[in-house]
Amino acid sequence: MKKIALYILVLLSALSCVEQKAEYDQTLGLLSNYNILSKDGGSTQVAVFSNTDWTVEMDHPVSWASIDRFGGHKSGYLVFNYEINYGRARRVVLVFKAGDETMTLNMYQSPRFSDSDCILDLDVSSINASAAGQTEVIAFETNLVYELDEMFLTITYPEGQEPATPWITLRSVELDNIVIEIAPNNTGAERTANVRLTHMDAGSYDSTEGDPVYSNTINVVQAK
Repeated sequence: MKKIALYILVLLSALSCVEQKAEYDQTLGLLSNYNILSKDGGSTQVAVFSNTDWTVEMDHPVSWASIDRFGGHKSGYLVFNYEINYGRARRVVLVFKAGDETMTLNMYQSPRFSDSDCILDLDVSSINASAAGQTEVIAFETNLVYELDEMFLTITYPEGQEPATPWITLRSVELDNIVIEIAPNNTGAERTANVRLTHMDAGSYDSTEGDPVYSNTINVVQAK
């Protein structure tokens, strides 16, 4: 009987240890993996469920949003503040960590402009460039005034003439003009490219794939 009683005590002790371990295992939970924000700006509370310490950070810095804390202990919430969106859809991802666990929350802000409302007009349709290369200032009209620093060039070349590195680069985008740099042509042959100014938004709320809009096309011909 003593041996049986001892065995039961050992078993109960082991079960107690297992229960305590389960209780203190690091856990992390969120209510959703995305949050749709109004284009008009505001703030929202994000609930975090945990039984341990956790941290949170944005996946990239943005000027239009902020959080009021970067971590916590056990369950709680943080406040996500966001500004009015005057342009296309945008997103920042909150990355939560607790020990070895990681969870993400897509903070998606609805757009003010649909794709059909976007204006991206370059003032020229063709450029004849010298072989020595040149800096070209092109008049520009847009209503995406808050996305100027997110715009980039989309360049296409004739089939079989794709260069190892682009010979046209974007130097700056301003409210009324863009500046492109055309490198010297050392190939010994005339070369051409089609150039468009492009903006990529955040896509739809449940996808991280962006949706591009393009300006009109400029055909660049550079002498040999």
